[in-house]
Amino acid sequence: MADGKSAAIDRMSAAIQFRGKTVLVTGGARGIGLACGRRFAAAGAKVVLADVLNEAQARSENDLDFVAAYIQADAGNADDMRNLVATTIAQCDGIDVCICAAGIGGAPTPYWEMADDDFDRVLGVNLRGPFVLGKLVGKHMQESGRHGSIIHVSSVGGQLAVDMQAAYCVSKAGLDMLTKVMAVALASYGIRVNAVGPGPVDTQMTAGLRQHPAVMKQVLSRTPLGRFGTVEEMAGTVFFLASADAGFITGQTVYADGGRLALNYMMPDQTEK
Repeated sequence: MADGKSAAIDRMSAAIQFRGKTVLVTGGARGIGLACGRRFAAAGAKVVLADVLNEAQARSENDLDFVAAYIQADAGNADDMRNLVATTIAQCDGIDVCICAAGIGGAPTPYWEMADDDFDRVLGVNLRGPFVLGKLVGKHMQESGRHGSIIHVSSVGGQLAVDMQAAYCVSKAGLDMLTKVMAVALASYGIRVNAVGPGPVDTQMTAGLRQHPAVMKQVLSRTPLGRFGTVEEMAGTVFFLASADAGFITGQTVYADGGRLALNYMMPDQTEK
């Protein structure tokens, strides 16, 4: 009985450990970012969602009653990131967890045909955005004495090349290294920096490829668990990395990829299951 009671207390503690803490999520209007916001709100956090979508559009698509504040901001715009951090601190008395979930892929384009501006745009949102935001949030956490957590949403695309998505793959590989650099730079302040690297996930970004059986067959042949992940599963990994259970983890990219990176060859056809 004692063990059962202790386990129940541990579960309750985990469920409310972010009570009163402020969690900032970029890319928060949809997909993984939105799921992260909901997960932390359920744990008692004050959640600030930021997204390039305006608030009216975001609220027309999803129930956002759980948010403490919604701020329109483009992750690829440094001025927007500065305003985002300043507004969040002013409205919510600081930032304890920052989740950089904003990301774009761009239209599939052969490497040799990709326009310079398209390449720059993807890197601006996916890599430069977290770089700028991380500096601002890291400085705030230092000055306020917060032993906070910064978490990037990366991808298996940072480890596996896709010739039609050169900018995306390069941006995510850079984000993995940025995670390590930031972790080392901020460790002495008690600030942890990690990333989650999703494999195929059921989001708006993957909706197009999920409509094509041939593409789905190919994707699942490279995914040992034989399915797409859910945004809630990705949010659970992010939640773990921000929690006290991951208190000795920093500088890591945790791949929630259904076994994608572990696979050498191909799985049997799983599309007919």
